[in-house]
Order: sequence, then C-alpha cells, then structure tokens
Amino acid sequence: MFRSPHDDIRRWLHKEDWVRAGCAAGSLLAANPGDLVAWQMAASALLGLGRTAEGAAGLRECSEAALETGNLPLALTCHASLRQAGEDASGILARAASLYHRGSSRVRRELRLAPPLPADPVETTACADEAAASERAVAGVRKARDQHALDRSMAFEPAPLPSFPLLGALCEPNLRAVLERMDAVCVPPGGALLEQGAEGDAVFVVLYGRGDVVRRSRSGEETILRRVLPGGVVGEIALVTRAPRVASVRTEDGLLALKLPRAVVEELADLEPGLAEEIIGFCRERMLANLVEASPLLRRIDGGTRAEVLASFDRVVAPAGTVLVRQGEESPGLFVIVVGGAEVVREDGSGGDGIRLAQLGPADVFGEMSLLLRRPAGAGVRALCDTALLRLPRERFMPVVEAHPGLLAELYRLAEEREEETRSLLGRPSESVDDLTLM
Repeated sequence: MFRSPHDDIRRWLHKEDWVRAGCAAGSLLAANPGDLVAWQMAASALLGLGRTAEGAAGLRECSEAALETGNLPLALTCHASLRQAGEDASGILARAASLYHRGSSRVRRELRLAPPLPADPVETTACADEAAASERAVAGVRKARDQHALDRSMAFEPAPLPSFPLLGALCEPNLRAVLERMDAVCVPPGGALLEQGAEGDAVFVVLYGRGDVVRRSRSGEETILRRVLPGGVVGEIALVTRAPRVASVRTEDGLLALKLPRAVVEELADLEPGLAEEIIGFCRERMLANLVEASPLLRRIDGGTRAEVLASFDRVVAPAGTVLVRQGEESPGLFVIVVGGAEVVREDGSGGDGIRLAQLGPADVFGEMSLLLRRPAGAGVRALCDTALLRLPRERFMPVVEAHPGLLAELYRLAEEREEETRSLLGRPSESVDDLTLM
C-alpha cells in the first residue's frame, strides 16, 4: 500500500514526537505551500513544541483556508486540535455552519469531497533540536498562509463547496448545534474506532487519517470491505437500530473522528421536523448498499432491475425478542437481515427451549422454505437483538421470483442446503425439492 509523508507525520503526532513532526511538516510546506494537511500538522506540532501563539494562529488560519476550499473535515480537525490545547475555537464552528448549512448557495449537491492527493516524498534534513524544528514549522506555516492569500486574491469568485453526507441535511442552527455536541475521538496507530459485535450508540464522521472497514465471518476469516477517508461516515446503522456493529473500523496510522450519539439526533429531531427522517433515510440507503455487496441472493438480481426488486421489499425494524416466523404457520414473507441477528429454533412440543438450528446475521435469508415448499414453517425465527430487515411479503413473492430467474435459482439452492442442514441436525430424512413445481 502506498504510504504518504502525511502518514508518517500523523504517527509522530500521535506519539507526541513534536520535533520530527514539525520538521517534516515544515519541509512539506517548503516544497508545496498549498498542502493544507501539512499546514494543519505543522501548526499542531508547534502547539506541542510550546509555540502556542504561532500554533493556534496557524490552526485558525488553516481552518479558514480549509472552509473556503471545501474541506470541512480538515477545518474541524483544526477545531479539535485547538480545543485539545485549551484554545478558543468557537469561531470555526460558527463559520462552518454558515457555509455548509442546508440550502447554502455555495454548497453544490453534485460535488463531493475528493480524497486528498498523495504528497510527493520530500527530502528533509532532521532537525537538531526543538528550536530548529519550531523554526522550520513556523517558516512552513508562514509560507502556507502567504500562498493561500495569493490564491484568494487571484480568484474571481468563491469556489463552490462540496456537500457532505449526514451533516448536509441540517439547517444552520442545527448544524452548529450538532457540531457543538459532537466529541472528537482520537484513535492511535493500530487502534480501532469500532469493534464488530459491540452495541452501536453513535455515528462517526472521519476528519483525518483513514480506516479499513473489516468484517469477520463466522469462521474467523476477515475481509476488508472498504476504506474510509476524511469526510467518510461509519457506524450509521446505530441511528436506525441498536443492533451490534456488523464490522470493525481499524486504522494503521491513526485517525480522528467526530462522534454523534443517537441521543443528540433524537434531541435535535424534536427541534426540526423532518431532520430524523433525512438522517435515517441516509443511513438506510447506506445499509442497503452494504447489503447488496454482501448478499449472494441480491447479487443474483441484474443490476438494472435491482432497485425495482428492492422496492418490492418492506423495511422492517424488529425489536429484540420479536417472533418473525412462527413454527407451524406459513412464513409471512421472505426476509433478508440488513443488520442485527436472529435464531432459528424448532420446538419439540415438550415446552422446553427447543432445538436451536441456526443463528443468522447480516445478509442471511430466511422464510424461503415455507414459501417454496408451500407449507407451514418447520421452525420459528426470533430476533436476537434490535434487527433491521427487508421483507418480501408472501403475496408479492411469486411474481417477483418468476420475473427474476437468478433470484429463484439462488433460493432453490438455499432451500436444498437448509433442508440438508436440518436433516443432519435432527437426524431425520429430508424432503426432496426436486419434484416441486415452483412456477
């Protein structure tokens, strides 16, 4: 994987190695004074080196440059560094809210924050001591300030600003209220922002650094699903359900994120009608996108008609303990777990706990046996925790699968597999599905 000089400086800042961080960031700015990330790093190093006035001024100026050029995460990183140093940073939030609120004339919905360009390697002579590192960082910050002033003077009109996921749904007062209530979470190199299986109670916006979204299968195998860069949102499922986290977010070089607790969203939803619907709508879209990537069933549907098929499913959030399929009754539909978990249990009539046949998680399917075999369910399914699901009602099932042979083939394969698993667990002969008339 390509490593940027920013990655090394970030590690040194986390380790409070202010000399190396300030020396390297100053060298980056000497070579490229338009590097706003290096500007923020140099100013942060100055705070650690005891040059508080220069460091605080550099962070305030860098935040303004970041806001004017459309980099809200970097501006909020400057804000977090100032607050950590005990410096006044309130003006940054007010400025950010005025620029990025819903309906702002400068924010363009079609624009998105571009990932930072990798910085070119820079030859740097190690600084001999704190004084030398401070001078190099101060010189770099000064050069960055002058470059930004020049760029601003050359512009005919302010550049349009990119919209941001999640935060972009807020009006100015609520955006400022949210930013004021969000806590900065600093994750050191090699650490984890989120852990799979932990209960979710907040959503996070990454400000700097990068993280890998990693999912661990039941067999213990880990897969990297995607990479999160500044401006990325993770943990959004927590705003829809309290289900356990479906993946971990780990960082090799460290990251900084803002944490938005569910309680804050609920509080603000009372102040502005429609706010919760906008935020939760965003979260649901993200969950569906993740589900399509993970589900063998949904991947069988042609991409051109996938949205139409998904529109046939109802969205359901089932509290922990909800009985989704009752043994002895026909399944109310085909279910796909989006997030959360459920258990499949067959009652034996003795009044006991029954036999647990399976535990299901995200992307797993159930209810297909009853629908395909056209018989009462041979086992019940119960939500183990708050669980979000897609449900294709029984009355819509056959028209949908008839129109999509790939979906039918996957369900047919799954039905055979489940029947064999049940036979093995219970020691009973399975019912062959070979002679079923499915169409």
